[in-house]
Parts: sequence; C-alpha cells; structure tokens
Amino acid sequence: MELVRDVLDKQLVDREGMEMGRVDGIALEIRDSGPPRVAGLELGFEVLAARVHPRLVGWLERLRSRWSVRRVARYRIPWSQIQEVQDHHIQVDVRAVDTPAYDWELWLRRNVIRRLHGAGS
Repeated sequence: MELVRDVLDKQLVDREGMEMGRVDGIALEIRDSGPPRVAGLELGFEVLAARVHPRLVGWLERLRSRWSVRRVARYRIPWSQIQEVQDHHIQVDVRAVDTPAYDWELWLRRNVIRRLHGAGS
C-alpha cells in the first residue's frame, strides 16, 4: 500500500455508512527498532493547515479557540479501528455521531436546520 496515495484525502465512512469527513493527516509511530508504524488517521482543519503551511496552524488555533464548535482541533482514529481501505473511501469502526468529526453537523442541525420552515422537530 502506498500510504499517502491510498489513504490521504480519502472519504471516511463510519460503521453505519455515514460519511464523516476526509483524512487530513496520517500519524506515524517512530520506533527504536524497526520501521515507522501507522498509529492512526487524523482529521481537523489544523492538520490540513499544517500540510499547506506551518504558520496557518497558529492562526487557525486562535480562530478555533474563539469560534469553533468542535470539541478538539484534531481527532485521531487509531489504525486498529480501520476496517477497510477501498478505492474511494475508508471504512472505520466508529460511529460518526460519537466523534468530534461530527460536531459541525450536529451544531448546524440544532442551530440552523431546525429553525428552517418545514424542517419539523
């Protein structure tokens, strides 16, 4: 498997088939003996910003501390919870609604969609 090509920026799908964002980063574990090992997949704007330019991370941290609805800036899915890497998505053994990756969707549902005419309760 070519890690960057096969994993980075792929759509993540939870155990119930719900999309939960894309892979923004890959966390590696550096070991004293042996090659590096994949520790998990990371999600979050700060992870993506670090790929673009390191200075963006500090700027986004300040914005997030003021206005973000996410519980954490980075969320890591351990490699042990990766079920399958397919051509167009990665299947993970987590529930999207239980993770910080879904915080924005829940916020929009509570604060915007619920208030639209005809949205119901």
